[in-house]
Amino acid sequence: ETVAMINRLIGIIRGRISNAMSKAPPPPKPPGEMNVVEIAEYNKIPGGISYDRWWLFTWLVMMPVTIATGVNAWYVETEHLSHGPPPYIPYDHLQLTRRYPWGD
Repeated sequence: ETVAMINRLIGIIRGRISNAMSKAPPPPKPPGEMNVVEIAEYNKIPGGISYDRWWLFTWLVMMPVTIATGVNAWYVETEHLSHGPPPYIPYDHLQLTRRYPWGD
């Protein structure tokens, strides 16, 4: 059953890659003879090609980038938490109450 699921996943990915790599059909006539409406219709990317390209981009590019970013954030934060906070210095501008010239 696991082998069948893996084979199905490989088939899905292979189909998505082949569909994403496909190109639009050739124009029905030379571009000089086409009007604006025909050019606009020809320039539309078929929905399946666009969908499969975004699907591949999401899973093969964005998911690894997201995982790498999370691992990097975890590593940096772990390193940051390995030491204590810096010593407290009582600066005047950090006080919660304001010191007025005529006193409190």
